[in-house]
Amino acid sequence: MSGRYRQHAYAPGRSLLCRWEYVQGAEASPALVLPDACVDLLWDGERLRIAGPDTRAQYARIAPGRRISGLRFAPGTATRWLGVPLHVLADQRVDLRDLGIARLATLADRMTERDADAMVWLADRILLDAPARDAAMQAVHARLSCVQPASVAQLARDLGITERTLLRRCDEAFGYGPKLLARILRLQRFLHRRHDDTTRMEAALDAGYYDAAQLAGDTRRLTGLTPTQLVAQVAR
Repeated sequence: MSGRYRQHAYAPGRSLLCRWEYVQGAEASPALVLPDACVDLLWDGERLRIAGPDTRAQYARIAPGRRISGLRFAPGTATRWLGVPLHVLADQRVDLRDLGIARLATLADRMTERDADAMVWLADRILLDAPARDAAMQAVHARLSCVQPASVAQLARDLGITERTLLRRCDEAFGYGPKLLARILRLQRFLHRRHDDTTRMEAALDAGYYDAAQLAGDTRRLTGLTPTQLVAQVAR
């Protein structure tokens, strides 16, 4: 990563995970953005955009010296604040004004009236105004975050809904179904474990992969890279 990234985390259980800032370095090399089951609000000093849930890695092209500020929603919470099902925003970066929702357009307009405290002000608004988190979708995310996640059938039975209803609600809350969500969370676990004092294969097994082939398959589908290439990119 050629830029400088820093973040301020919020207390667990809130609708926002963190506020962050990224300043691009002197090089204009693209910044790798990995799918993580989260949605971010992006502010560049002029436009307030929503970064929808990514189904695969993307590269953000940011001009040298440019500053981007962000707010990261906890998984499954952005749809309740936006009032928009997340599957319509998957893999997109959309100006909040273009969603056609008056209160969101007003917020975007008010951001331009503020100065350096714009994202702090917006975060405070979201933390006060966001609807309560969806307990069922919280449970789905927690169950799929496990090293041995529950099956779609088991999740539906435990929630007392049909598999079709579970798929629809996951599409709305996360932007995609539970199987893709589980794969994304598993890859994130692997990347977190790579910092431990373990081999890459040990990190993969700890994250829930059966073998190197499964890790390679997920990495290729979600990022277009090999595990070696991915680890090298993330380590920059």
